[in-house]
Amino acid sequence: MSRPSDQWRYLRTDVTAMVNGRWWRWMSVPCQAGVLSIVGYRASRFCWLTLGRRWQVLHTLLAPLRLLLRPLAAGLEFHYEADIGPGLRVLHPSLGVVVSAQAIVGRDLVLTGGNCIGSRPGMAPGGLTIGDGVNLGANAVILGPASIGDRVVVGAGSVVLSDAPDDATMVGAPARQTS
Repeated sequence: MSRPSDQWRYLRTDVTAMVNGRWWRWMSVPCQAGVLSIVGYRASRFCWLTLGRRWQVLHTLLAPLRLLLRPLAAGLEFHYEADIGPGLRVLHPSLGVVVSAQAIVGRDLVLTGGNCIGSRPGMAPGGLTIGDGVNLGANAVILGPASIGDRVVVGAGSVVLSDAPDDATMVGAPARQTS
């Protein structure tokens, strides 16, 4: 589990990954819906790690303000209890993304839009783990309990319902590893 102060370092890594080495992108990237949603997630995660259960009450009280800011988020929902490592990137955020509270995600996750990382009924906390360098194609879904290895690619429109080993490419609904 990350420390509260890690969230700000992770945010810098997230934005740097979105800029992708192109200095001129520093002017536009901070205003993009995907980056604004990541900033909101990192701030909310910081508050959750700092305040604990008190954040749930404060988060509820801030609901009217969040409703006003919702158009800036482009349909992206990252639950503050989800533990997402640095290097998070959202491509094509207008398609929407949902990440549930039970997700534990490593470094360098790439979400392409229309993605759902969620849980099925009865899943224990921590039952959905995603490794480093995972890339989800458009409208790809991962539903736990599942353990997704490092450097896994999930094809567009695929639905992952079970574990995936390192370096796998998962396609189909339900997703199966390609050879």
